[in-house]
Amino acid sequence: MKTLVILGAGQFGRSCSSLINTEFFRITAFGDNSAALRGAFLDRIPVLSVEEAVASGPDSVLIAVSDEERSRALLQQAQAAGYSGPVLFLRDLRQLLDIRSAVLCRMADRLESGAVAGAIGELGVYRGFTARKLNALFPRRPLYLFDTFEGFSARDIKEETARSCSFAREGEFSDTSEQLVLSLLPFPEQAVIRKGFFPDTAEGLEHMTYALVSLDADLYAPILAGLRYFYPRLSPGGMILLHDYNNGRFRGVRQAADEYEAEAGPLSLVPLCDLHGTAVIVKPA
Repeated sequence: MKTLVILGAGQFGRSCSSLINTEFFRITAFGDNSAALRGAFLDRIPVLSVEEAVASGPDSVLIAVSDEERSRALLQQAQAAGYSGPVLFLRDLRQLLDIRSAVLCRMADRLESGAVAGAIGELGVYRGFTARKLNALFPRRPLYLFDTFEGFSARDIKEETARSCSFAREGEFSDTSEQLVLSLLPFPEQAVIRKGFFPDTAEGLEHMTYALVSLDADLYAPILAGLRYFYPRLSPGGMILLHDYNNGRFRGVRQAADEYEAEAGPLSLVPLCDLHGTAVIVKPA
């Protein structure tokens, strides 16, 4: 069995550790530049400095950050510390393999083969990457897109800060527009844009039914509002793709799911091992 060091102990690094095939690799350490993490254990794996981690002589190194600049900096740091072995880059693997999209396709197959009725919905559209996939998978169904299209709202950030859920900022993810999203869709005539603060934007849709919903609003308040609106309106056998359920950056998503379960009863929820900590909720048939 070969040994592996993961450079980067953030959300992506921790998620990667769950995906490593332990028949072939044993993770010996995380290497990270955060002094706050130094000496901690994540899933029984020690967090060391980058220099200490590569000094242990691993067979391979996985650089588990998403952007090219940080990846390059970590590689240079490891090489300066004497490491010269094989290096894998998460940013390359991430472009090649996408667990969440693969699961979404299987969900669509299940919903279509089972003739589950209802529209498609998304709360938290941002630049439309998931909306494009939903629109392509369900070309004959209406696609309701809920978003401020102006980034995180002040009301939601106030709640987020009060609950210490994340360090999200007002206006974050504001580099988008309805026109940009519509331009990405293969069947834009099926899209219904509901711009504004949710759940106000669901007014008039009280009697809607949904077959599949993507909840990707990141923050506690809109996720809880989304569950309260969408789950009761799911058709039997319908599904919710809940983004960030196991994401250390956006802890309010799991808090919202827990609170909804306390209100409405247990959910049939299955966590996925994708990089963002997605979960799938299925409404019993």
